[in-house]
Amino acid sequence: MPVELDVFNRDNSLAPGMYPAVGWPVRRAVVTTTERTFVIRSQNGRAEWVDMKKGAAEGDLIEVIGNLRPGDMVVGRATDELREGAAIPH
Repeated sequence: MPVELDVFNRDNSLAPGMYPAVGWPVRRAVVTTTERTFVIRSQNGRAEWVDMKKGAAEGDLIEVIGNLRPGDMVVGRATDELREGAAIPH
């Protein structure tokens, strides 16, 4: 999924046209309960639970496999307390 970020370049180590490698820590986006593993997608401002399978893991990173599309907005600090269909707080 393409993302555009502003990166602080305090030490001027990045020159115009260069691309940095950026680690983007997102915690608890994947929810695992005894019944299922899912992420919460924002669908018109409402929570939609999307079933996922966990794939390869490397350190804090984990691959998720499921029905997500480019441009989908996923809740970064998801829990099963955010019920399906509930309004997503800003």
